[in-house]
Amino acid sequence: MTSGPLGATSTEHHSQNPVGRQQLPAKPGPTPFAIGTTIGAIVLTVVTARAVGFSFDGLIENLGRPNSVVEGLLHPDWSQVWSPRSRAAFIETLQLAVLGTVTGAFAALPLALWSTKIGNPNIVLRSIVRVFNNIVRAIPDLLWALIFVSAVGIGALSGLLALFFFSLAVTTKLTSDVLDGIDPGPIEAADASGAGLTQMLRTAVVPQILPSYSSFVLYNFELNLRASAVIGLVGAGGIGQRIEFFRSRGEWEQMWGLVVMFFLVVMIIEAFSVMLRRRLV
Repeated sequence: MTSGPLGATSTEHHSQNPVGRQQLPAKPGPTPFAIGTTIGAIVLTVVTARAVGFSFDGLIENLGRPNSVVEGLLHPDWSQVWSPRSRAAFIETLQLAVLGTVTGAFAALPLALWSTKIGNPNIVLRSIVRVFNNIVRAIPDLLWALIFVSAVGIGALSGLLALFFFSLAVTTKLTSDVLDGIDPGPIEAADASGAGLTQMLRTAVVPQILPSYSSFVLYNFELNLRASAVIGLVGAGGIGQRIEFFRSRGEWEQMWGLVVMFFLVVMIIEAFSVMLRRRLV
């Protein structure tokens, strides 16, 4: 060890800062905005729960009472999984989801392009398309089903129309958001080469958004598969109409048998869809 003031200083320096060890920057704490937002969300949740009379004790007490609905869930009728009527209703649900997704996706792509400045330079026409998209998106799928059941009657056609507009709203919104962040380089190159608007969109825009667009279509298919069961409750066809039949008659074992079957199939289809989306994006 080196003696003297210089040596002591050198030794002390090496002992406090070993060779090869770097001090990591301190992790910044939460900002006042984040703290305020968290507190506000908690307060809003508590106030809302008190306003609607929500109580965990009451919830547990109600679930603990003898209830035919809960008993049906604990003892579902598995024969409904193999029932010919149930199979036919579920096949109709798949058909509604597929047709609603495909038709909505085909109509959503041009609407998404026309709602942006890139695909629609005319500000008046662009505003009209955006207003139309907002109106379609503002109406939920169940309300669409009620509208078309009243217009065309009970059955699969009203369900197909409801899922078409639901798919149109979801896919158009997600695709138009992607269009706002695409690379402008290919667009400038297409314009410099003298390409028209349609050629520019086909060669410079659509290839950029195609992976995300395909992923949105698959995601929308999952949503439509679930929504097709919900809209069936109001007479729009599919397995939901069969579930409503058992519910209205109080046959909870049969109803829960259908619900469990539908849940398992949806989980399988969702896992397959997630795998495809990961490959596309």
